[in-house]
Amino acid sequence: MAEERRDQALSGIQRDLGGGLILRQAMGEDAEAVAVFNARIHHSSGDFDQRELHRGIAAGTRDLMSGDHPTCDASDFTVIEETRTGAIVSSTCLIPQKFSYEGLEFDAGLPELVGTHPDYRRRGLVREQFEVLHRWSEERGHLMQAIGGIPHYYRRFGYEMAVYMGEGSRIYVQDVPGKPSSSDEGDGSPRSYTLRPAAASDARFLSELHGRGRGRYLLTSSRDEGLWRYEVAGRDPESDESLEVGIVEDAKGNPTGYVCHSRDLRDGALQVYGYELANGVSWLEVTPFVLRELAETGHKHASSKEKLASLTFELGEHHPLYEVVPEPPLYRLDRHDHYSFYVRVPDLPGFLRHVAPVLERRLAASVAAGHTGELEVSFYGDGLRLELKRGRLSGVESWGPTVEERGDAAFPDLTFLQLLFGYRSLEELDHAFADCSPGERDARVLLGALFPRRPSDLWPVF
Repeated sequence: MAEERRDQALSGIQRDLGGGLILRQAMGEDAEAVAVFNARIHHSSGDFDQRELHRGIAAGTRDLMSGDHPTCDASDFTVIEETRTGAIVSSTCLIPQKFSYEGLEFDAGLPELVGTHPDYRRRGLVREQFEVLHRWSEERGHLMQAIGGIPHYYRRFGYEMAVYMGEGSRIYVQDVPGKPSSSDEGDGSPRSYTLRPAAASDARFLSELHGRGRGRYLLTSSRDEGLWRYEVAGRDPESDESLEVGIVEDAKGNPTGYVCHSRDLRDGALQVYGYELANGVSWLEVTPFVLRELAETGHKHASSKEKLASLTFELGEHHPLYEVVPEPPLYRLDRHDHYSFYVRVPDLPGFLRHVAPVLERRLAASVAAGHTGELEVSFYGDGLRLELKRGRLSGVESWGPTVEERGDAAFPDLTFLQLLFGYRSLEELDHAFADCSPGERDARVLLGALFPRRPSDLWPVF
């Protein structure tokens, strides 16, 4: 894949930005310089040249640029270079993704590692690079981009915060259930399980189980066997993105689930990023065992300077764990302040045409099944016209409101994306934005049926 991308015409970008700065596409020989730059820019502070290098960021950058990553290599990075010294003063990258909208897959892009030297900020350097990343995305057929970034900043590049990204939930180590005593064991006692490190040969099981779990959500990121093999055996263990992956097995040695967690403690917590069980396996039965194993692992990672205080779970907005473990002892970390991914959909009519089978399924399950009619949606400056014929989405095209034709519903700025990705319901948007008009009668029913509130769990490939 990386070789194919290098051969494409888009690979040779170079632009003179003036002021002694050149924007260009990175090459393999830039990997160490970009790794050091990122290690100083991200999660570090103080005088730039004196900053301590963040080793996890450096290792993760090298992984992405090495040519061994399943979707990304050095040619997916941009750098802005000072011509006099050759120093990198700004950089970013585009990591190709495979997203799924309620089971319908499509290609997407993840801008990441966006950073600029403090002395070169407020010169529009990120904007210059995002123009390149967005062009790359378009040329590669990406239907959308997503990024987890600092508050408000990416709105200036056409992004809207529209996909849930919470901080997860926490259980304190003293609340982890103890191992059942021998006196509790009997004919009705839970079956026994073990947890072993995953191997590359587990990739198919991991991919299939992760795929089934994604069925709970609207927007997800796909992980095929190649990505799981890389997750298990391909990353530099020092990378911030490197995880320990464990396979849950029953007494007969059959794989029944997996759990993914950080390789070290972070602020006294062992962070869990993935937990799934096979069909027919009781979450009530296995979860206490998994919690005990995670706590034991956390204690092993502890040091004299940092003790294990809790387990945190970043498992999306909804997950079976949240039903199995009540609140308390499980506490939501984002109860009063959650966060979101930014998303950008450059061709909204095209995206809606791509996900039409999903929209038609929703319509068929509603009171509007088999409906025929038009729905004009205003964004004040522009808008959409959706044509329905006997329950099928027969047409989606750009449309613009006028004084005489204001449309059937209106959503300010990019807030329609919040509806499209299930982040807010029609009623929630109506309540949150005074200039949102969710429509009346048929229009309101149709919009509610086509775009219901649904949780997402976006775990992008990094």
